[in-house]
Amino acid sequence: MPIKLLIIDDHPEMASSISSLIQQEDSITIIGITDSLTVAISLIERLYPHIVLLDLNMPEETGITLCSKLKERFPGLHIIIHTGYDYVPYFNQLVDSGASGMLNKSASPSEIIAMIDAVLHGHTIIPLPLFRQIKLHRSEEVKHYWEMDLTPTERSILSMVSDKYTNALIARKIHVSESSVEKYLRKIYEKLGVRNKNEAVERIQQDERFHLVRVEPQ
Repeated sequence: MPIKLLIIDDHPEMASSISSLIQQEDSITIIGITDSLTVAISLIERLYPHIVLLDLNMPEETGITLCSKLKERFPGLHIIIHTGYDYVPYFNQLVDSGASGMLNKSASPSEIIAMIDAVLHGHTIIPLPLFRQIKLHRSEEVKHYWEMDLTPTERSILSMVSDKYTNALIARKIHVSESSVEKYLRKIYEKLGVRNKNEAVERIQQDERFHLVRVEPQ
């Protein structure tokens, strides 16, 4: 089955040029070109496109707003923003609006097809300079110790803390100074999001996925 593509763009010449380039690919069929949200909705309801190629700079409403409205009405629809402008300043808004990908209008047909193929397989394509700027932000409240990569030494120390070992005894067991144990503990507290030994022990006792590393007595 060919991939059905709808183009929403307010520049007829540009839209026709894009359509001509893409239609050279046998696997893609252009089901329509429009600059109207009403017409776009009608085409989507009748022809069920897989992909919408949406211009960011539309005359009545921004592509961000149009993307949000289309995603609200058709949650499964993939929308690729296609713009002659720099979309980076709008990146977060476009992600929030539900866009599946973003392309500059200087993109070649092969780049457009690569993006279409990516989003249909649950992925997207981001230029490396932009990718290197992206960081994942999460609330401290939702972080868990198993996502924090406790080292084997940290797990051993935490297990000894659970067994009520003193810092001095822990230091002897792992052959470090007490000040080093204190540094280890501060790092463990940071990873677990706790303030002291009691809170650390309580945290690991609340989840069965944490397996204590038993330290044999010497």
